Amino acid sequence: MKVMNLVQAINDAMDLKLADDKSIVVYGEDVGVEGGVFRVTEGLQLKHGADRVFDSPLAESGIAGTALGMAISGMKTDHRNAV
Repeated sequence: MKVMNLVQAINDAMDLKLADDKSIVVYGEDVGVEGGVFRVTEGLQLKHGADRVFDSPLAESGIAGTALGMAISGMKTDHRNAV
């Protein structure tokens, strides 16, 4: 078993799910290019693409509206990276 810290384990789990299911996206504030506040999503956008790992708007209404639209069209979001 590979030894990891908590951030690495969360990143690894999200990487596995993104690879396993093409309908899953990681969507949140600064999760795309920057890799999240604690770098939990670091490298995921580069590996899985900007269409699957991307930043949300800052306004809560924009986040909710975008997430609702994605859900209606069959996408799944992984919001567990909000530490």
